[in-house]
Amino acid sequence: MATQPASRWQVRDDFSYHPRHHWCREQADGVLMGVTDYTQERAGDILYVSLPVPGETVRAGEPMGSIESGKWVGQLYAPVSGVVVAVNERVAADPRLLNRDPYEAGWIAVIRPDAAGSLDALWDADRYRAALEEMAEDL
Repeated sequence: MATQPASRWQVRDDFSYHPRHHWCREQADGVLMGVTDYTQERAGDILYVSLPVPGETVRAGEPMGSIESGKWVGQLYAPVSGVVVAVNERVAADPRLLNRDPYEAGWIAVIRPDAAGSLDALWDADRYRAALEEMAEDL
């Protein structure tokens, strides 16, 4: 079986990563999150995004929205517990923004965490790269 090199997926060193292929970056108003390059590449052309509602309380690891492509429907999981303070309406209007720019313009939501240190349970870039390497062996 041929393997795919994990290096083909961009992993940013300045982000934290959830095992379900979401990225996070702490900022002044909360935790900015989105889907990784791996997710958008595996999904194919993303056609629809269901975003959480600002003011909604989310729990780490639980679904808070979804993305749909011609291939599948995937859940968006909350990387931290807290309150959604903002969502990216541009992504709702143009879901392919997730394919074109998943780490900047294609962000999904900002979550104000319930507790300090919420990102401590997430992976750093090196751990996420290692997980991609393991998965790439099965592709």
